[in-house]
Amino acid sequence: MLRLVGCELFKYKRNRILPVLTALAVLFPLALILMTGSERNGADTPAELHAWYDGLFNDNLVYSSMLLFPGLFGCVAAILFFAERDCDTFKSMRAIPITENRLILAKLIVMYLWSEVYCLCSTAALTLFCFLLEPAAVADVWFKLLCSMLTGVTMATVTLPAAVIVIYGNQSWLLSVLLSFLYAVANWLLLILFAAKDSILRWLPLLNGFFLTSRLWGWRKEMLGGEGLAALPLSEYIRGGLYLLGIFLICTLLIVRFYRKWSR
Repeated sequence: MLRLVGCELFKYKRNRILPVLTALAVLFPLALILMTGSERNGADTPAELHAWYDGLFNDNLVYSSMLLFPGLFGCVAAILFFAERDCDTFKSMRAIPITENRLILAKLIVMYLWSEVYCLCSTAALTLFCFLLEPAAVADVWFKLLCSMLTGVTMATVTLPAAVIVIYGNQSWLLSVLLSFLYAVANWLLLILFAAKDSILRWLPLLNGFFLTSRLWGWRKEMLGGEGLAALPLSEYIRGGLYLLGIFLICTLLIVRFYRKWSR
């Protein structure tokens, strides 16, 4: 399995598009900082500077992950899953004792690794830019990196339906990116339409990707003396975990089925 993962990672090294997609994790935080320059200029005390940095971190998690991440994740899925199809190497692979399930698992591992790298690079870039502009604003970096790691896992899981759409469509990677962005847009439209109906919002995939991270971040802010999120019963956290597990299992089964169908 490690060799298969290594081979999939080698595709990242050979493909010029994937490093460019990862570089967007650096550009998006820079755009956020430029947009909130007036807020930084109005901050005088350490508490106000920390609030500016915390607000940037929260906005970066929300907008980068809910707007940019699904399309990029779909593009990564298209590149990894379409490599054998585009190079017509399915016949060669059948001569090697590698099962399709192991190959799919290796691709999923690489997709999750990319998600972790993307989220960590995004937070690290945001922190670096803030430090260069105002060193006193940067605080509690390690915990923010921990939240980014959790976001990488949860957002990759709730974005797996975009990968399913990509594999089911079996089209070019450009169309796959568009379908992935449509997945993100659909989530945002539902969020706007049903903003006042919590019973519907709690089942939106991308919002559930932030559930555990937002609660962890809210708990941390309350510990540091800020305004935290209200405590929820244990059943809500169990529901969130089961929701993520259900999406992962269903999407994995669909990916296996669709990939086998057009790889024969």
